[in-house]
Amino acid sequence: MITHWTAGRIRRSTHRPPPDHKQFTTCQRAPLYVDFAKIGWSGWIISPRGYNAYQCVGSCPFPLGGSLRATNHAIVQSIVDALKLSSKVEQPCCVPDVLHPISLLYFDDEENVVLKQYDDMVAGSCSCH
Repeated sequence: MITHWTAGRIRRSTHRPPPDHKQFTTCQRAPLYVDFAKIGWSGWIISPRGYNAYQCVGSCPFPLGGSLRATNHAIVQSIVDALKLSSKVEQPCCVPDVLHPISLLYFDDEENVVLKQYDDMVAGSCSCH
């Protein structure tokens, strides 16, 4: 942040904005509450009213450690990115590697009440891919 000019030089404030949390943390699972009313699904979903879907946030920095449970492809990709061998290759992404189902009670098209399990709705854990 520029505070004022001094003798042709720019004087900068030592105050820095807080870092972007996603940029400075390694890949991990974080809360993500989905409220069905807020996304327009409350007209057909009876229960639950929402759920914690979780999300994967953070970076997959080189070198990828064992705690990040990276795929072999992600490891090679991170090496290519670190060595700048291609301008088209980026760091691996932090994504769900285990997904869990949830059960929904809802109205179908004929207004019947249905209980159904929907797969892959909750991020159980995250890794670098």
